[in-house]
Amino acid sequence: MVSLKAQNILERYPEVFEIKKSIDNNESLQPVILENDDFTDDSLDGGGEVIGFYNSTTQEIKKISITLFLSYGIQRYSFYLKNEKLVLVMDKFKQFDYDKELNKFDDQNFDGGFIGTYIFNDNRLIDHISLGHKRFEDDSIDIEETFLKELDFYSKKISEALND
Repeated sequence: MVSLKAQNILERYPEVFEIKKSIDNNESLQPVILENDDFTDDSLDGGGEVIGFYNSTTQEIKKISITLFLSYGIQRYSFYLKNEKLVLVMDKFKQFDYDKELNKFDDQNFDGGFIGTYIFNDNRLIDHISLGHKRFEDDSIDIEETFLKELDFYSKKISEALND
């Protein structure tokens, strides 16, 4: 499901919207699933999963979806690719409610988070919209550079799994 704000930005980029729709509806794409130790040396509080969706004939990766279960919330984001170039990132974080009496996060209830939609052209960030407290609130963090590094990292992990 796409939020209204994300939908509005995607309406300004109909080609990107069509790429997303085409990838999401393409049942012929094959998944490769990586869990925890397959993609990180760090210990994730609740684990994590990376799913790469690829064309089995060409082994071209079309989409990478990441889910990270953290002690303070759930991070989900997806990279959409066309000709191995980044065109779209859909990013969502749901923060757990903090129970002050117990002095810990309550993983059964959510309190805040963010959603972001990031449009790329030829691996360059050209537009974005985000709502809520996000990981890029600190202006010193380069959104484009961060996503491209993450994409490179996850793409390599998926390619390694495909070649095993």
